[in-house]
Amino acid sequence: MDGKARGWQFWIDRGGTFTDIVARSPDGGLVAEKLLSDNPGRYRDAAIEGIRQILGVAQGAKLPATAI
Repeated sequence: MDGKARGWQFWIDRGGTFTDIVARSPDGGLVAEKLLSDNPGRYRDAAIEGIRQILGVAQGAKLPATAI
C-alpha cells in the first residue's frame, strides 16, 4: 500500500449516552459525528446511522461496503 487510504475509514466509540464517529475520507479529510447512542425513534444503531450520515446514504439504502 502507498500510505493513502483507499476508501473511507471509521473509528467509533459507543458510550452510554453518545456514540462518537470519526471518519477519514479517501482524500484524507476528517469528519466527525456525535449521535445519541439510543434513539429508537430515529435509528436502530447509532454507529450505522453515523456512517450513513457521513457518507450521505439514505435510510433503508445499503451502505456501500466497497467505499469503506
